[in-house]
Amino acid sequence: MRLLSSLGAVPRLADGDVLIRRPCDEDADTLLAGTHDPLVREFMQAVFPHPDRESAARWIADVPPRLWARDQAAHFAVVLDGGPAVGWAELVDLRPDQGTAEVSVWLLPEARSLRVAAAALRLVCRFGFEQLELRRIDAYAAADNMPVQVVGAFIGFRRVGHRPGAFRGSRNYALHDAVYATLFPEELC
Repeated sequence: MRLLSSLGAVPRLADGDVLIRRPCDEDADTLLAGTHDPLVREFMQAVFPHPDRESAARWIADVPPRLWARDQAAHFAVVLDGGPAVGWAELVDLRPDQGTAEVSVWLLPEARSLRVAAAALRLVCRFGFEQLELRRIDAYAAADNMPVQVVGAFIGFRRVGHRPGAFRGSRNYALHDAVYATLFPEELC
């Protein structure tokens, strides 16, 4: 597995009109909105609402670059049709010794569709397989979040397990059972 810190300039990756790129200050409004979105907060762990745009901008300037430099996580803004960011994609829990990582994607309500979600998920997985040479990418979805499971299956993720009470949502801290799925490079579609 190649380390994030060993990569030069990371190209913008596109699938039709959906693009992922490293986040920048102009994405602060999207991050702010996402951290307050009820579905993002319900089905994602550790999403803390930023109190204002400045807080989101500081987070973007500090956290993603630091995690990238430490080879721990790759964060991307999801952009639709050349406009402002409409969501977020990330590879986290990078394990160079195993060649694996975990992926997640969230979108703002106006961008939620199978096409946009599948393209964003496909792009971040492509980055993991092609740029980092990962051997496997894992994903967890709340068992009651069927749309996310459908998106994963659509691009090739295979369900391999069920984990009762695997995570707490960030909105009301309810425990969610999780569906565990995995993807290998040759299965990405």
